[in-house]
Amino acid sequence: MTTAIDAITAATLVQPPGGIVQQARFALVLRSTQDPVMQAAEVQTALAPLPARVTPLSALEPRVLVAELPGRIFGADAAVAFAAGYALQEEFDLAAAEPDLPTGFFPEEPSPRAGKEPVPEGLEGFPPGCWAPEEPALDADPRWALRAMRVPEAWAFSQARQRPSRGEGVIVAQPDTGVTRHAELVGVASVPGFDVLSNDADPTDPLGVGNPGHGTATASVLVSPEALVVTGTAPRARHMPIRAIESVIRITQVSVARAIDWAVGHGAHVITMSLGGIPSFSLHRALRRAVDADVIVLAAAGNCVRTVVWPARYDECIAVAGTDVRDAVWRGSCRGPAVDVSAPGENVIRARVAQGGPDVGQGQGTSFAVALAAGVAALWLAHHGRANLIAAARARDETLQAMFLRLLHATARRPTVWDPFELGSGVVDAQALLAADLDLGRDRETVQMPSDPDARAAISVESLVAESFGPETVIDETLDWHRFGPEIATALLHMRLTAPPEEEGLRPEAPAEPALAPAVSEHLAEAVSNPRLRGRLGLDGESEPGIGREGAQP
Repeated sequence: MTTAIDAITAATLVQPPGGIVQQARFALVLRSTQDPVMQAAEVQTALAPLPARVTPLSALEPRVLVAELPGRIFGADAAVAFAAGYALQEEFDLAAAEPDLPTGFFPEEPSPRAGKEPVPEGLEGFPPGCWAPEEPALDADPRWALRAMRVPEAWAFSQARQRPSRGEGVIVAQPDTGVTRHAELVGVASVPGFDVLSNDADPTDPLGVGNPGHGTATASVLVSPEALVVTGTAPRARHMPIRAIESVIRITQVSVARAIDWAVGHGAHVITMSLGGIPSFSLHRALRRAVDADVIVLAAAGNCVRTVVWPARYDECIAVAGTDVRDAVWRGSCRGPAVDVSAPGENVIRARVAQGGPDVGQGQGTSFAVALAAGVAALWLAHHGRANLIAAARARDETLQAMFLRLLHATARRPTVWDPFELGSGVVDAQALLAADLDLGRDRETVQMPSDPDARAAISVESLVAESFGPETVIDETLDWHRFGPEIATALLHMRLTAPPEEEGLRPEAPAEPALAPAVSEHLAEAVSNPRLRGRLGLDGESEPGIGREGAQP
């Protein structure tokens, strides 16, 4: 039998000098009968030859251990990394184990420096056709996105009723690349933040790699005061910046889970995540803790891969898609039944960090849509009073998150041409949300998700498979969808990213060929019995067509 050390050695490389900062690590979920202190010592001793450092995920989560391998990074083969996770699970009899893979399933718009400096290698127009051209006329109308969500009316509604307006006093946490000094953020009411990457209290964006200034840009549409060009949806909210990622196109789930836990432990009321990637046991548990702590959690639906990514895809998280100034879907927005609601995401006026360029400009992506929507959550909490809303949710046998989502659905503005199965219930309507009776929408039928969280996590992966390959491919009574979910999702999102859909003019120059499935681990190959799914994943030699531009194949 392959030992965990052998499997990890096969999955990782010695980090080259000056190479990738993120060290290889695995998240280990303990069984209820395992003692965290004793298990950490056992794993660290067994992996000493590598060596490994084993610590709890966070102060809120002692039952998830993180085994970090200083000086080692993951190789390019995700299947080998997942195989190492399965070996760890088996060797130490864990509930679950997963590699904390840096994933690139959340493409972002090219650098704002494009045109003034070369676009970073590998990001030239990537993915082709995903990004809309700028609309110069919108530069003279920097508040168009606020009006599309009826935010000014919501501010006036609160003021007229002598309620706290503009999100006053509500703490909004934002795991992102951190923030940097910017004129559009001067005067923001902030609270102490954190850097989970460096484990210190300085959430400053170093502006080094990937998407420099991404956290500053998304913060601006959330909390920028009304003084200059950009105005946030909640300009009086208190901002909690958390540096959790170096780049939105290189995300690790453990860092995001730690950011969520830090925010919950330090009093956040809303958490907004302009990021996304694969499912993760540690991330899902952190989301559940946040919801149980009466924190409203939202995430971007995702960009360019068409289907909703995680954490937005989890039932516990509110998924926000993107629209344009005409209430049409932004061409790069992820979409599908997992979307809850939409908000402006195309050519939104936001702060930007550019060398030799203007301090503001048009930005696009569901990163901005979710930040705008999170500000509306802050307006709602401030208007009614968070303690009052928590009491009201308890009286209705709901979580605060569930009550907010119910009202968000019930009050969303539905444009004349709208597909609720692709873009959620409509565009966020802040004024209608604040004015709504707290019982609105309770009489509507809803689909009850399983009470078991592992089953809910499994459903989020099964739905991705069904969207991609058709519902018949999820009929597999022997496959452990929870255990193998992260690897299955990684394979499918890879196929999605390399073969986006053709609609709205995406990649018209690309051949209409399906994407090939990447290699998967032997563990997963042995576990899949559904012949159609085996064919889609290329597990029987000759594969069936994978994901084409129209998604599921007939």
